[in-house]
Amino acid sequence: MSTAETPRAGAPLAPETTGIRTLGYANRFSTWDSEFRYDGRIRVPMGVKIKQVAYSYTGSGTADTGAGEVKRGQGGTGQEYEVIDLTFLEDADLITFTLRGDLNVDKDARPAFARTYPIRVDVTLDNGDVRTATPEVEVLNGAWQKSDPEKVGRPFVRLPYDNNWGGKPNSQAGFGHVSDNGRIPDDKFIIDLVNLREGEQGVPSNHSDHVYYQLVHEDGTPSRYTPTPQLQKAEGHKGSGTDRKVTLPAIDLRALGDKPGYYRFLVWPQSVNPDGSPSSLRWDPAKPGDAFQIGSVYYRYRATAAVDPELRATVEARPLHGGDPVVGKQWVYPPFVLHNTGQRRIGTVPVVFTAPEGMRFREDQVTFTRWTDEGREETAVGVRSADRRTLTCPAVPLDLEPSGPGRNPWVSLYPAMDVETTAVPGPTQVGIQVGDPIFATGHNAFRILPRP
Repeated sequence: MSTAETPRAGAPLAPETTGIRTLGYANRFSTWDSEFRYDGRIRVPMGVKIKQVAYSYTGSGTADTGAGEVKRGQGGTGQEYEVIDLTFLEDADLITFTLRGDLNVDKDARPAFARTYPIRVDVTLDNGDVRTATPEVEVLNGAWQKSDPEKVGRPFVRLPYDNNWGGKPNSQAGFGHVSDNGRIPDDKFIIDLVNLREGEQGVPSNHSDHVYYQLVHEDGTPSRYTPTPQLQKAEGHKGSGTDRKVTLPAIDLRALGDKPGYYRFLVWPQSVNPDGSPSSLRWDPAKPGDAFQIGSVYYRYRATAAVDPELRATVEARPLHGGDPVVGKQWVYPPFVLHNTGQRRIGTVPVVFTAPEGMRFREDQVTFTRWTDEGREETAVGVRSADRRTLTCPAVPLDLEPSGPGRNPWVSLYPAMDVETTAVPGPTQVGIQVGDPIFATGHNAFRILPRP
């Protein structure tokens, strides 16, 4: 059981203690998609439950529209909320919920490019307390003409709703999605890129063909799937049709070694000018505040086990076969030799490899040999991050007995890698982490050589 912290005298209370901690919400969308999505967390006295939830339908500052409770994971399309997690602390409960519904905030903002609305959320508890948050949504104009001011007509991505984009059980199930095993199906994160200036001659920002996206944990750290914002090709278009959407492939947060908790799905629409240069109207992936949040997933918390004091290993880095690689070389195998220096056998454990700038993992697996038969290669399946710079192998059968007098068993792992053609020559290193919790780390250091 967790132990509640006692606040220091004068220390500010966490938002969830007296109000609502906003985990994420649909912060920016066009007038085409006047919808509300909100994920929050409250800390309440033991046993206290949510009695009702309401929000501001018009952004008037009054929570005038009620939402009914539905079962966890239902993923409906009405005015409704789900309690997606309930955590029991020693003297309080933490309630995490997702809220969805329609909005009426689609007024034309011209001559401005967007209009901001405060959307009040009231959560009434069964002890009579009312918790409140007021996130602001930025609503972009869904129309543009050449005579409009400069920023009108910035590119945007749609906020999926109802069944218009497909998906199970509906198109909006990628916001507030619940996953107890860390798996996110391939129909949840939908990207539909709109550029109202697409194909218009002689105007800035008249072409869009990609976005950047990233999954970010509630504590601000990115998922291992997207350590940096990732480029995704998408066809920019002017119309309201949904046939040019793209969906992300299935993602397994657990296999990647990601921590449980809440993740925001962030997208930055891009555009270029007629000469091909990046437009000043695009959304900058280096600025978190430029992101559109169009989805979220709650990977339910599971307690982290303590490190077993009897599990220990050392990592021995050996030279690369063939010596240091040159820029652009493929099929590079940095070897890591593990020795069990603990008190008991190491069985099947997760192993995570990390690549430096200029290198990527080539396969969704790692090859290894062991002391009992050095000539016999085995493989363990893995999952690469979107940028291919992290390889997570969730179950590597090391089967490694402890070292001792007269015996020194080992396992040698060597992931397949490529050196990119844009790699900068110089010293670099590939990393390894063994176990969950981690009980061994190491790296293999070498140099990338310039092309001869």
